Amino acid sequence: MIGALIIREMHTRFGRQKYGYLWLFFEPLLLGVMIAVIHQVRGTESIRSNFEFFAIGYILFFKFRGIVNRAGNTIGANRGLLYHRQVTLPDLFYARHIIESIACTGVMAVFTIAGIAMGGDLPDSVMKMLSAMMLMFLFAQGLALVVGAATSEWEGLDRLVHAASYLMLPFCGLFFMVEWLPAWMQDLVLWIPTVHIFELLRDGQFGDTYRPIYDLSYVAGWILVTHLIGLTGLRLARNRLGLE
Repeated sequence: MIGALIIREMHTRFGRQKYGYLWLFFEPLLLGVMIAVIHQVRGTESIRSNFEFFAIGYILFFKFRGIVNRAGNTIGANRGLLYHRQVTLPDLFYARHIIESIACTGVMAVFTIAGIAMGGDLPDSVMKMLSAMMLMFLFAQGLALVVGAATSEWEGLDRLVHAASYLMLPFCGLFFMVEWLPAWMQDLVLWIPTVHIFELLRDGQFGDTYRPIYDLSYVAGWILVTHLIGLTGLRLARNRLGLE
């Protein structure tokens, strides 16, 4: 069922033109390059390679933003499919999330290879980088389920979600390492779960070059709670939609 929904979503978003699917990879690729180029020109001595740091980091944020921002219209855009008993509300979200995850993981691989070609070192741990991608996927998915359930009741909420996703850009962990911050600020940013995920990514990229600070059990707690709330909310939403 999820596979069929993925095919339908791809056709809906990119049409049936075979080159239309390239935009799925080209959008994060272009934005990641632009972010990296801006910081490469500005220059920062404390970063081994601005391209590696910002391009790959931005893909992680792009994945989070893409999954969460598309949650608001997921139910509305696919309401007609709910007449089929086999289709569940979570399936609609999972299909979209898998598409975003595959695209961003592919682009991250491209940027990693490009960073090495530009004179960078091999990643210290590819598994840690992939683990960071998986954790961001699960955390964003949990939030998306919550947002999807909430917007089924309050349609204007998705506008606030879009704004909030941009406002959190400076604080999510993309532009800094925790060890660079003053002690009092470290205590504050470590309340943000995405910061821990970015620290895990940097640990996989740079190894002992920096001192990453993260707690994966804290991230796992956020993932568990958001999924429980989101799935419960979707179950309530499905019951209400079924009565209409």
